[in-house]
Amino acid sequence: MSNVPNANPAAGGAPDADAFLQFLVNLVNNGSQIESIGVTLQMGGMLVSGSIVSGAEYFDSFAASFTDSLGALDGATRSAVHASLAELGDVFRLPQPADPLPNYIHLADALFFTADGTPIAGQPTLWRGRTSAVDGFILGRLQAETAA
Repeated sequence: MSNVPNANPAAGGAPDADAFLQFLVNLVNNGSQIESIGVTLQMGGMLVSGSIVSGAEYFDSFAASFTDSLGALDGATRSAVHASLAELGDVFRLPQPADPLPNYIHLADALFFTADGTPIAGQPTLWRGRTSAVDGFILGRLQAETAA
């Protein structure tokens, strides 16, 4: 048995996901006094930078954004769609267990950069990804340089 948290013996002992990153995600998911944590994730040759938010906040924001784009539908239908999407976040409104650690990380105001830090065009957005797909991370967000 390995001393490495989340070690996967089938993969030669390589961790499935960084237990420390999962711990940080769990802190935010549990709705403690930490509402968000700025991070930059290294993922397959690109950087994703934003603020870790709880799954509940992610799904609430996603529901609002998505239903705002459904302007052609009547109000009752938009409300039903909003409620269905927001309900996906209900599991995060309950205390999260220490085990198993979270498999997904949710970011608000996510921006994307090439590996050398060059911004990829786009507006800050909501983002969801697998913790097992993160190669590494740093605390703090990258900011796209603004033209003077």
